[in-house]
Amino acid sequence: MQELTVKLWRVPGKERLYVNLSGARGEAVAWLDCRTGAVEIKVERLRAAALAKVEEWVAASGRPIPARTVTAASPEPAPIRVQQDPPLRPTAVAAASIPALPPFTAEDDLAGNLPGTGVQGMIREEMDQRKWLVRVAAKLAGDPLTSQKLVTGLRGEEIVGSHLNGLRGHGWHVLHSVPLPSGADIDHVVIGPPGVFTVNTKHHPDSSVWVGDKRVLVNRVSYPYLANAEFEAARVTRLLERWCGHSVPVRAIVAVVGARKITVQGSPIVEVLDGERIASLLTGRPASLAPHRVDSVFTVARRRSVWAQIGKRG
Repeated sequence: MQELTVKLWRVPGKERLYVNLSGARGEAVAWLDCRTGAVEIKVERLRAAALAKVEEWVAASGRPIPARTVTAASPEPAPIRVQQDPPLRPTAVAAASIPALPPFTAEDDLAGNLPGTGVQGMIREEMDQRKWLVRVAAKLAGDPLTSQKLVTGLRGEEIVGSHLNGLRGHGWHVLHSVPLPSGADIDHVVIGPPGVFTVNTKHHPDSSVWVGDKRVLVNRVSYPYLANAEFEAARVTRLLERWCGHSVPVRAIVAVVGARKITVQGSPIVEVLDGERIASLLTGRPASLAPHRVDSVFTVARRRSVWAQIGKRG
């Protein structure tokens, strides 16, 4: 039996208890809404163990949690069958223009990145900039010494990443915190039968989000999320098509987490959706890549050395 751990998560207006697998990855198995008593099971084979952990925590906390109502997460996606055409054979000229992949090493492999790896690095860098004595005093005083913006962003990426990880093993591949030469990263890159998706996570707890054709308002404040995400997806398209030698459909998604309300009007240039529903929304799309194409794109995309070339002319 795999060991399970529990972790309480709070934002204004929401409080959840997450039941996770132990270890560095800590995949979510279930969660309890402490205000309503709703429990969502994300890993069905661990249902009984997860429910036992929930009840153990409720009993120990002594809090008046409402009676539990248990539901299962969206069913695991069924394998998608598409016409498997024989791999296209590039012409001699086209083949010569495809860069040769360097030798594959463990250091080059991005497949093991956890959600929020880039943000965690920023938090560590921020901590390192503090003097040793200040860090000791803050620790004794219980001061995290980390900006709330970074902590909120990290939690958002962890939530969306947990949902996306459920796609793995069902014809999909997921990469987290894909580093770029600028020092920034792409929160998540998802590769599956419907194509490639660059996912930008935005964590806005208890906020009202309005989405128009070309802009996003969060509590009436405008953010350039759509233009930035569109630009990012266009760069990824050029990068992957150059290294794969064939057409790669890449679409941008802005995944909003924690919002009280999301209103979409018109036809936004980039799709904005509820980050906690992202897995089920992606699996319902029509297939455009055969399985061998999905795997070949992932073989390229998992390499750190490939992303180091983004924006450079071939």
